[in-house]
Amino acid sequence: MRRRRLLRGLAMGAAGLGAVRLALERQRAAAESTPWITGAVNGMRYDVLLPAHCDPAQRYPVVLYLHQLDMGDWPEGLRRQAAAWFDIESFRSRHACFVVMPMLDQSHDQGGVEVNFGGKGKASKGEDNAIAALRQVMDHYPVDSRRIYVTGNSMGGMGAWQMLVDYNDRTGRKGKLFAAGMPLAGRNRTIDPADAAQVLQDVPIWAFHGTRDREVSPDWDRTMAGLLTGRKTFRYTEVADAGHEIWTSIYTRPEVWDWLFAQGGD
Repeated sequence: MRRRRLLRGLAMGAAGLGAVRLALERQRAAAESTPWITGAVNGMRYDVLLPAHCDPAQRYPVVLYLHQLDMGDWPEGLRRQAAAWFDIESFRSRHACFVVMPMLDQSHDQGGVEVNFGGKGKASKGEDNAIAALRQVMDHYPVDSRRIYVTGNSMGGMGAWQMLVDYNDRTGRKGKLFAAGMPLAGRNRTIDPADAAQVLQDVPIWAFHGTRDREVSPDWDRTMAGLLTGRKTFRYTEVADAGHEIWTSIYTRPEVWDWLFAQGGD
């Protein structure tokens, strides 16, 4: 109980302990020449990008980023990939936030059949562990609990759809966390689209897919777009003549992040 109260105090910056933690984390990141720090939960590694010039007296949004297949086995490569979107001046100066990046070890399941973020069929501990990592960050740092977002690409896009069904802050089946989400090149194999549309009809979602995606069909996104036609909270964009790997072209668009960070906060 005492530890739980301490963590809550850290999240609020109570008695200056949050400031001490942030100062120590910044010192460690500076010594390693990186703004990223590393944590672990239930044996899963996750990285966190701290907000630039983080002030413990303020509260910051959080982006949970879910990676594509097999990238969790290559932490350095995954961090470089994510840094090209999140650890750049144009993003960090415009949207001060925490970015939480769980890393799934798929070395013994390279198809991601059992080890994934959800949305592929069988229930996966990957979804539970990613949520646990997010909650750990929320407990330790000054976050704005009204502005928690999820996004992911490919396998991560599937997970983003699943987590929006399970944890959107309006009708989440397992909890109330996410104010909005952006699934890229994803789909869902665990829930009927009509049921998903019912759950997500008032949840801000912007989904993206390439028109020529041969790895993950756009059919799910197109079906959801049809079911949610007329809902002001739903957007769907198909990238003309694009295949599966659309994420760099999407994640480098400022207007995409402007939309996401405008959601929640009520």
